[in-house]
Amino acid sequence: MELGSSFYDHVGNKFEVTSWRFEHDKDMWLITRKTGRREYYAKEAQFESWTKIDLKSLLRAPYYDPEPNQRGRGWAFLARLEKEVKSNFATMKTAESEIRRNPGVREPFTKRNVKSIIWPPIEKEKIIPLSRKFEKGILKNLKFWEYDSKMVEAVLITEDQSIRIPNTYDLMSCHEEDILVISIQQIRCNEKYEVCAKEWTTSAANILRHRLFADPMPNMGSPQA
Repeated sequence: MELGSSFYDHVGNKFEVTSWRFEHDKDMWLITRKTGRREYYAKEAQFESWTKIDLKSLLRAPYYDPEPNQRGRGWAFLARLEKEVKSNFATMKTAESEIRRNPGVREPFTKRNVKSIIWPPIEKEKIIPLSRKFEKGILKNLKFWEYDSKMVEAVLITEDQSIRIPNTYDLMSCHEEDILVISIQQIRCNEKYEVCAKEWTTSAANILRHRLFADPMPNMGSPQA
């Protein structure tokens, strides 16, 4: 295989997208990859750092947006992405992956030259704000909470609503009494994802231990993505 533009973009990012959503309180898109890694994007233009194949993969992944009337930035971008995929990205800029040869390096069985796939850098956000503070006592009627392996997030079910929390550090937006409610209940999960679910209970315990809940703490930025 010779290196050339005709061989670009045949392979997408090896860390495929498993789900994505629009977070209205952060005004950002949250992308979750197969490895569990999460990426935030604040502007539509940042997705132009993706390849065509990766954007098509993004469109195929489950999308979640709590806006009931399917309005706003999240739904608008989804509609645009659907049109761009149908037109093979007629009006949207995209990046390209590249296949490079490694002279002198051969595969042990086929004896062919080894080739590397180089993905372009993505323009994700580096500093992510915490979610806005939850209303105090919002979890006083918590029935249970569970780990959603499909969306890679926690879902808290109360008597009158369900609350989705995408990141463990967003638990710091809860007040002390609500963190206490979470900490005494075992999180539900598929046995296969028990290790992932345990991260949430561990985070709740650490927030209590170090008093990182919403009451004494200003709404500062979260750790870097």
